[in-house]
Amino acid sequence: MYEIINNLPIDYEFNTKSTKELKLYNIWFTENKSDRINQLIKLVKSTPSYEKWNPDFTLDSLDGLGKWFYENLELVKLTKSEYDNKRKEVPSYIEIDNWDLSIRTRSLVVDIGIYFGEVFVNTHKQLKWEQYFSKNKKDVDNGHMVIPKFGKLELNPILVTLSIAWGLARKTKNNTCLYDLFKIWQDYL
Repeated sequence: MYEIINNLPIDYEFNTKSTKELKLYNIWFTENKSDRINQLIKLVKSTPSYEKWNPDFTLDSLDGLGKWFYENLELVKLTKSEYDNKRKEVPSYIEIDNWDLSIRTRSLVVDIGIYFGEVFVNTHKQLKWEQYFSKNKKDVDNGHMVIPKFGKLELNPILVTLSIAWGLARKTKNNTCLYDLFKIWQDYL
């Protein structure tokens, strides 16, 4: 049975956290990375027609995982009050959705992001996870676990997986998205 992430030491409002608080996330990540990957593997392999998916941390494994993610993304309809609150936060000229990613999908985003990052770490031995700190607290990567050395960029596997989830939900991405994204980021090495 898949366990939704429920033990984070901080919430995902990283831009409001002190460096000391953000370092708690690094500890959580290090201690939970293997378990989160195992949760994902068990879930995917327990899905009919994915029993033979090979989680060997290769590019090919991302092809199957991307297809599985495409088929298992869950959305929840916003209540009227949730939609109204969201509408108040966004200028009226910007269109907003009346749905959101489910909590389960958000948990899967983290797990798939970790797996995606591990494919890079396993494929390119010079790469490793690091916690990124920026002088600018509004830097989207501040406090996150990233993989540096992509030219002048660092890869934030969890945030790029979140971007994929939004693309899948809006039908602007397809089931080859993880595979395709790996190829794009690999070109930065």
